[in-house]
Amino acid sequence: MADTVEKKIYQALLIQMQAFVPPAGVTIVLPGQTFTPTATSKFVSVEVHFNRSIETDLSLVMDPIRQGFMRTNVMWPKGLAIVDGYDVAGQLRGHFRRGTKLFRTDTQVRIDEDPEIGVLVTGDTHHNIPVTTRWRCYPQVPA
Repeated sequence: MADTVEKKIYQALLIQMQAFVPPAGVTIVLPGQTFTPTATSKFVSVEVHFNRSIETDLSLVMDPIRQGFMRTNVMWPKGLAIVDGYDVAGQLRGHFRRGTKLFRTDTQVRIDEDPEIGVLVTGDTHHNIPVTTRWRCYPQVPA
């Protein structure tokens, strides 16, 4: 059975995330990966989300535009220089900058706008700096 477009999108995003080289001491935590942070852990958690597709073909033959976002949360321990956490967020933004095209088999995932760095969220032990990367996968040519 052939892989679905959704699987290829997910894989393309995670392969690009795995290519990101974080600063020393920062762990990348991919979806489904077991990780138990401590109060001093510096890490980036990764989530992939799908939004509603956009139909573009009245005949319903072509695939719709699939879209969604990938949220990376830079988790920075309280008491450490938060500017270093923002530096990691900026590096992630640059890694997924607008114009990035990701390929998986016959599927292209595009980042058409720069990722956005969100509002700082302060928890019990960590600051969270969310970075949202919006992606789109345009219709595939019918077989």
